[in-house]
Amino acid sequence: MAKMTDKHKLMAYVLNKEMGYTQSAIATLMNVSQSTIANVCKEISFRITINNLEKELQEARFLIQQQGLTVENPQLYID
Repeated sequence: MAKMTDKHKLMAYVLNKEMGYTQSAIATLMNVSQSTIANVCKEISFRITINNLEKELQEARFLIQQQGLTVENPQLYID
């Protein structure tokens, strides 16, 4: 079983989520297991969510800067 590249992961996601191909069919096409395709689809979904959140945070930083405040070193606080 070959390791999937990012390009193949994205293709598998599009085939499954946007074009309706089954995970089993994609797995056969890409010579991997169905569970690999399931995990890939989950991973890409997470990456899409993270990317969207990063865009939203950048927009928030821009709005704050428009108000005259500076965002120099954003820090993440975890309680």
